[in-house]
Amino acid sequence: MRKGDVLAMSYSNEENKKISKNVKNKSKEQQSELKEKDSGYLLRMSHAPKIGEGESIGQLIPLVFFTVAVMIIVRLVIFSRPMDEFFWWPGAGEHMLDFFSYGKMVAILICGALVALMLLYRVFTQSLAIKKSFIYIPMLVYTLFVILSHIFSDYREFARLGANERFEGTFVLIVYMLVLFYAINTINSKRDVKIIIFAVAGISIPLGLIGVSQFTGNDFFQTQLGGMMISPRGFWGQLGELRFLFDGQIYQTVYNPNYVSFYLTLLIPIFGFLLVHSIMKGDKLRTKIIWGIVLALALINLVGSASIGGALGLGITTIAAFALFGKRLVTVWRKPLIILLAIAIPIMIGLGHYEWFPKIFDTVASTVNVPTQTQEQTADVQTTGGEATSRGARSYIDFMTVEPEEDTVRISVDGNEMLFWLHFDIWPNLTMFDADGNPLHMAPWEEGDFLRINDERFEAISFLLTEDSFGEPAFIIVTDDIQAWRFVQTWEGLSFINDLGHTLELRRAEGIGFANNLNFGSGRGYIWSRTFPMMRDTLFIGHGADTFTVFFPHYDYIGRYNLGWNVNLIIDKPHNMYMHMAVGTGGVSMLAFLILLGFYFVQSAKIYRRRKIEEFHEFAGLGIFLGVIGFSTAAMVNDSSVSVMPLFYGLLGTGIAINIMLKREQGEEKQ
Repeated sequence: MRKGDVLAMSYSNEENKKISKNVKNKSKEQQSELKEKDSGYLLRMSHAPKIGEGESIGQLIPLVFFTVAVMIIVRLVIFSRPMDEFFWWPGAGEHMLDFFSYGKMVAILICGALVALMLLYRVFTQSLAIKKSFIYIPMLVYTLFVILSHIFSDYREFARLGANERFEGTFVLIVYMLVLFYAINTINSKRDVKIIIFAVAGISIPLGLIGVSQFTGNDFFQTQLGGMMISPRGFWGQLGELRFLFDGQIYQTVYNPNYVSFYLTLLIPIFGFLLVHSIMKGDKLRTKIIWGIVLALALINLVGSASIGGALGLGITTIAAFALFGKRLVTVWRKPLIILLAIAIPIMIGLGHYEWFPKIFDTVASTVNVPTQTQEQTADVQTTGGEATSRGARSYIDFMTVEPEEDTVRISVDGNEMLFWLHFDIWPNLTMFDADGNPLHMAPWEEGDFLRINDERFEAISFLLTEDSFGEPAFIIVTDDIQAWRFVQTWEGLSFINDLGHTLELRRAEGIGFANNLNFGSGRGYIWSRTFPMMRDTLFIGHGADTFTVFFPHYDYIGRYNLGWNVNLIIDKPHNMYMHMAVGTGGVSMLAFLILLGFYFVQSAKIYRRRKIEEFHEFAGLGIFLGVIGFSTAAMVNDSSVSVMPLFYGLLGTGIAINIMLKREQGEEKQ
């Protein structure tokens, strides 16, 4: 072999080694790039956009509609539902009216169907991507127990749609989780975040103006135009008779002043921090003014709603903001902070002294069981038959029991016990005894009057011996000249009959806690004390979504009487979102939801405390984080509803998606 050939072969071998090495390096780079590309995903199909690449606008439409449009729906709907089996329901017939909840429920279910179709479209077009997140685990557990609670519910028909005037049933709860999943995996870019936030801000302006009209006594829905917008044409002739439960208060389109303050605790931190961003960035004056107006309207409506839940949520949000970002607030963001305070303080002081501050003071006083002069309105609990009467005008009924076979009624008022023994064989006739067996006698009376007892211990009691509409003997006890307690003779013996004509056992409900402070939180002490025993039965699986009102002890007429309420009040919610979950879908579902929130809080705190916050999506994410803290705090004294939860889940999903984006950006910066 020639020398030249040897050199050529040597050179060729070296080239081959270099080429082989380059191929291996390139292969490793490609594998590394592919691994990096998919490291943030559980699943990513070939045509799915990456984090940082926005979805098409069409993919965002169901999410925008769910988050901002559902809450503005107000429309008269006539629906049918059998309610005859419930002794506490006052309706005559199955046809009912609804303005604020039924239409929202339908819209939520339509959004759920659209989201499901969008996800299927992504599967078939190979554009589905599922980001990695621990948060899916509590979401799945929550959804599983919503379904299990429905399957094992004794009231599946009721649980399917939920309680009247609420309609937050099984299907709606499942859609909440579906849309949350969709939001996390749809919001990928800064543009997507802006679309959601601008939509929320945009809808807040007309909602705020409606609230101002209600606060000033010029409710838009009471005008001819407003009434026509929310009623079918066939009802336009009756618009002059249109009145809502919270007439004269700020209820916007969400039915209840409590719900107004509830959702505003979520939005105010977002608007506040976006105003900070606008000032720090040096936006045009017009942009700063717009964010200032949006924030001011939200604050006016929160204070004007005069709900304690809003004060609680906003207070905890403020504490969290200073605890986590206090140094930045008083240094880097000092100028915007001063402007924020200049907007907030005059509104709070100027409007708060009307109702908000007195209610805050009353709530603090009720916490330590101090009598108060004013009470927060309790009309957000469904009522039948009149307003609640002042507690101070009433005696305290220790108990009232019926012995059907002995034809006796035993009653104790303010610690003084007595017995009525009815003699149906020689009607009308009775004998009365005190607790020691001493006979009691009737006081002088005039014909037609109720009879009274000639003993000052029982001066709060009067009674009447009469007949019912069928000519059967009937006995009526009246306490404090306020409440009539009716008893009739049935084939089972003497029975109590409520104001709606149903016979049932008259008994006190079991209570846990708040024994000496049932008025805590405008009667929440009473409701919670009766809810705790219900929760013992639903530690694992609940009674079914939104079935709280079915299982609440409505037979506890004496408890409601002693509280100063109309005895026929229907308690359809516990005024605590977490208790509502525990009763409806079980303790496990409530725990899963709390873990979901806890994970989001920890993740957000880690991201925002370490990050230099400068861009719009960063300020939006920080605002959502603090807003969710306020919302979840206010949830301890408020209930979930179809009016506010779509906004919550839409923004929670946006916040989680922003966190994933920021973690991705942090990873790229390290590289």
